[in-house]
Amino acid sequence: MKKIPVLATIREAYRFTFTHLGAIIGLIWLPMILLTVIGFFVLRRYYEAMADALASGIYAGMGPQLLGLICYVIAALLLSTMMSVPVTQLALGARKQGALVHFAFSATEWRLFRAVMGLLGLLLLPLLVVGVAAQFLQLGAGAPPVSIAALQLLQLVFYLACLYFVLRFGMLLPALATSENGPLLSRAWQLTAGNFWRILAVALAVVLPVGLLSAAIQVAVEGPQSLMPGMEISTAMAAAQFHQMAMQMPLASGLKFLIAPLLLGLLLGAGAAIYRALTSAEILPNTH
Repeated sequence: MKKIPVLATIREAYRFTFTHLGAIIGLIWLPMILLTVIGFFVLRRYYEAMADALASGIYAGMGPQLLGLICYVIAALLLSTMMSVPVTQLALGARKQGALVHFAFSATEWRLFRAVMGLLGLLLLPLLVVGVAAQFLQLGAGAPPVSIAALQLLQLVFYLACLYFVLRFGMLLPALATSENGPLLSRAWQLTAGNFWRILAVALAVVLPVGLLSAAIQVAVEGPQSLMPGMEISTAMAAAQFHQMAMQMPLASGLKFLIAPLLLGLLLGAGAAIYRALTSAEILPNTH
């Protein structure tokens, strides 16, 4: 069983991203613009509708917004695969240069999209279990402490399980889709066996700095209060939080667009390096 060289993989992800940042921008800017614009209008309408529903106690009008949210998620996955494939090809050497504009949905993107939808379907089962359990355990303000604790523990287990499966499957799916023709999910599970903690370390090393950069920009523009966690003590406060999220959509959408080349480059570069380390006899330099 091969082990991922953590430090060398992180270095390779940063080297790839900053060496090819211009090419990455050229490959993703058009799908990313579409994703940003669609997300801005759909999410803002959803947040505003949710704020109104919480304030009035009438949820009957949420149907169109929920349908729009589902359609947005599917469109986001489609556009994300269109960005992930060419960048991964660049990281693996299958593509030698970027492009002024790139917008394609070939058989490779379709295979990756199907695999991502399969992973999403896998995670929907525990989500449904948590939702059903929450209905039974959420007994209102007078709920016994043991019921509230059980619900919180169940939610924590669910989030940890999602993290585990996303890392075991997700980090390798783009590289597998561009390099192999077999089933993607089973192959990713096989390759990443015994490497979860190493993959987690790599993911944190490439995601946290970008997250901190995004937070710093948000604080510089809106002030420290923009990062204060919400305290949903009442429906009125929850409605106010959703209204605030709707008002912050221009900044949130702009930040996502700006950090997308860095985040995608680091994640996909790391995934390509992990794939090479697990499938090739060639060892990354300076491994440990």
